[in-house]
Amino acid sequence: MPKNKKEQRKATRVQVPLAGKATYETKDEGPKTVRVMARNISEEGAYLIANTCPAVGDRTKISLRCDSGLKQLKISLDAVGTVTRVDEPDGKQGGFAVEFKIFSDLGKG
Repeated sequence: MPKNKKEQRKATRVQVPLAGKATYETKDEGPKTVRVMARNISEEGAYLIANTCPAVGDRTKISLRCDSGLKQLKISLDAVGTVTRVDEPDGKQGGFAVEFKIFSDLGKG
């Protein structure tokens, strides 16, 4: 049996400074878009920091960008996934995990 959750992960997670937006459908209000910052990301999904979080099970479209200011180093990611975990905001920020279903290749932003 694995000693901790990190050993159970299917894919390696990396910390990358990607900021952007997440759009998800709410049952009562329709589509909602919030600003997000990726805490970590892998080929399987991402954990995103946000002031407002979708609910577990919500289909979410995310669009993330990293612009270093250098012409050669621009990264973008567009993906659609399902929210698998939500950590409610405590004070200012919360976070949520998204499992990717469809995503673009990392490439020029």
